[in-house]
Amino acid sequence: MPMAKGSADLETCPVTDDILKKLLDSALNATAEITGQWPAAQRAAMAVYCYRRAHLRSLGLQLATQCEQSDLVREAGTAGEMIYLQSKTAGAATDDLKTRPRGTRPPVSLHIV
Repeated sequence: MPMAKGSADLETCPVTDDILKKLLDSALNATAEITGQWPAAQRAAMAVYCYRRAHLRSLGLQLATQCEQSDLVREAGTAGEMIYLQSKTAGAATDDLKTRPRGTRPPVSLHIV
């Protein structure tokens, strides 16, 4: 599958720094309030942008639950399909956070999917 236009730029955040800060400060359940009025393409771009950063991955999956599979595929090709499928089983991923020993942090990676 050819790479989508939006997925070529891995460094540029699809929203302003203020909106990104608001998303990070909000509880994961409040993301629908913030992103609910965004165009589908922008929501998908933000989901992919966050997913590609290990420390924002849970936010990316939360945003992906609000996206159509076709929008994520258009944004990131095969990776978008994988993100969509993972977002549907994201509840299991958040259970991992509950079992992590207290005081430990998730790993931060600069690896880009």
